Amino acid sequence: MGGYQVPVGYRFTPSEEELLLHYLLPRVNGNDYPKGVVLDCDLYGTKEPWTIWRDFHHSSPDDQEDIYVFTTLKKKTPNGSRFCRTVGAAGTGVWKGEDSGKKIRACGNDIGIRKRFRYMNPGSPHDDRWIMLEFQLDESLVRVRNKETIVLCLVRKKETSGKSKLEERQNHEVDMASRGEIQAQHVHDDQQQHIDASTYDQLRFLDDYLMNDIEGEQDTMVNPTLLAQYGQQGTSTEDQLRFLEDYLMNDIEG
Repeated sequence: MGGYQVPVGYRFTPSEEELLLHYLLPRVNGNDYPKGVVLDCDLYGTKEPWTIWRDFHHSSPDDQEDIYVFTTLKKKTPNGSRFCRTVGAAGTGVWKGEDSGKKIRACGNDIGIRKRFRYMNPGSPHDDRWIMLEFQLDESLVRVRNKETIVLCLVRKKETSGKSKLEERQNHEVDMASRGEIQAQHVHDDQQQHIDASTYDQLRFLDDYLMNDIEGEQDTMVNPTLLAQYGQQGTSTEDQLRFLEDYLMNDIEG
């Protein structure tokens, strides 16, 4: 296979519309199209997907994740409409369809269809490790009629864990954020316990002081109005503490 003819550092990331209109359309109709990026390759021949992948990247200075190729579909019978999807010399691998196809539109018109396949080969370490997206032109755009059906295919290696690297990174960030929230909650709880204990000690001291003042000498007995106010504070520790602190400061300054 020939290598890329694009500058080093560039990435080939075309849209679906671009693949159909700027590559597959001129290729099918015999017109010029950008050479050296989308290559001709027999995906349904004797080579397995990983061999094609290795050959493609071996000749390319750019080890991108996806490879794009033109391939010719092979009918099961000369006059039939179904295509053979078996792969490899032994014929044990197969590109298994996962959907019935998605129509692709541009400027309000159908320009093609995209189908998704996955490589199946039970017993092989490469079983379910490869994905293929197949793009086929809408018949209304085909000007040159022939017996061959040429399609443009994107071949992609699946993540071994079943999750993309982006998903793993996002899950890691969520997990780290959760840990940070838990640690912050622990710190808050420790601080709250410390504050509660300190507040309780202050309240007990001031309460004892007030009660001693009330039960002490007549000339130091608290004003009945203040005692009634204290009794109205209810069970709120914050209200009781505020009242007792106010009383103590007034007693000291009185």
